[in-house]
Amino acid sequence: MKTLIIIFLLPCILLLLVHAQVNDDSFDPYATLFSPYTKQEWRSYQEKKINEGRKTELTFEVSYVNGTKVRGAKLYIKQLTSDFHWGCGMTHRILNNTAYKKWFASRFTAADFHNELKWYWTEATQGQENYADPDAMIKFADEHGIIVRGHTILWDDVKYNQKWVRKLSPEQLLEAANRRVDSVVNRYKGRLIGWDVMNENLHHNFFEKRLGKNASSLFFNRVHKIDPNAVLFMNEFNTTEHVNDEYAPPVKYLRRMKKIQSFPGNSEVKMGIGLESHYGAEPIDFHYVRSSLDSLSQTGLPIWLTELDVKMDPNLKNWSGLQVIYLEEILRESFSHEAVKAMIIWTGASIDGCDVMCMADENLVNTPIGDLIDGLMEEWRTGEIEAMADFNGSCQVSVFNGGYEVKVVDPVSNASSRVSLKVDKVSIPDKMVHVQIMG
Repeated sequence: MKTLIIIFLLPCILLLLVHAQVNDDSFDPYATLFSPYTKQEWRSYQEKKINEGRKTELTFEVSYVNGTKVRGAKLYIKQLTSDFHWGCGMTHRILNNTAYKKWFASRFTAADFHNELKWYWTEATQGQENYADPDAMIKFADEHGIIVRGHTILWDDVKYNQKWVRKLSPEQLLEAANRRVDSVVNRYKGRLIGWDVMNENLHHNFFEKRLGKNASSLFFNRVHKIDPNAVLFMNEFNTTEHVNDEYAPPVKYLRRMKKIQSFPGNSEVKMGIGLESHYGAEPIDFHYVRSSLDSLSQTGLPIWLTELDVKMDPNLKNWSGLQVIYLEEILRESFSHEAVKAMIIWTGASIDGCDVMCMADENLVNTPIGDLIDGLMEEWRTGEIEAMADFNGSCQVSVFNGGYEVKVVDPVSNASSRVSLKVDKVSIPDKMVHVQIMG
């Protein structure tokens, strides 16, 4: 009887403990097996994790050359770069639209191409390669400091392979796939941040069925030999989106990655975790998203959300409003996990065709989705701030990690000094910045 009473009371006790924790900095809603938290409590937790993982608190100490502290020194702090990449899907339609180029380059530091680097685009007909579109798109990206992921070299889904590819014998397929790898990787080696080597190789197995169980590992090896400094990604859907997908949960993702890494010659491959992040018309299971990211982050490898969108049923009441709500929830949850290094929104303006969601219409006027993303971009950067040193020439500021230019001005003589800083967990170990002013 006592056992039954304990079993009955245990959830109630845990709920009370969790609610008691929300007023404490140690609150961790993921640590519970239940969901007693409110959205406000979860948002507070996300903010706590952002402050811990994305920001650094610096102490500036300003002095003259002789060591005297500069009382009331003025600091003008400007963020130049961010350690986090906002990205967007890009198509060839951008090439002939100057306004869209400007819109894109003013917002994003990373890109995936929707189709233009895929095999079916560059070699639709066997033996006839055409790289005109990706050449021009990569040139545009280079000119504007936008890093590009090579999406994708090969694709394990049979329906996304050309008819001529599907008709090849295993021997012919291996020869053709090797030529494809050599062609595209040699053409762009050293210019791309990384490559999706074998897209969606957990849900699909076109190459494994024809070339053997080590097909993905072999192609990772071949790409690495050509472009050894590139990050080579697995890229998969439903690893964080759906708890009931049996093909690509984190445990299977990590198992396949370990298999690729342990293949002879692959120990030095720089791996990355690509999560497509196609969410649907249901509330997001934050527990599952966070636990999935936690599991994947144990590898220490960079995690990129590579094709982020939220698809809604247009017949659903208030579907457009819910789309904004769900998108904001997944953006905040993902950004609050410091292992996530970049998020790529899958479609920018309607110029690119918006089958799921768009940030801007044909006139590049923001949609509610665009307003949300622009707002979060602004929220998650330091921008420009002004501060003043105290009586001891000391000043504390909390800034998002990235590159900075700091101007320090003597309030009496107006003499100044400038310093450039890289702010992250390792670049300034003691979080102290000493600046001297001539005077």
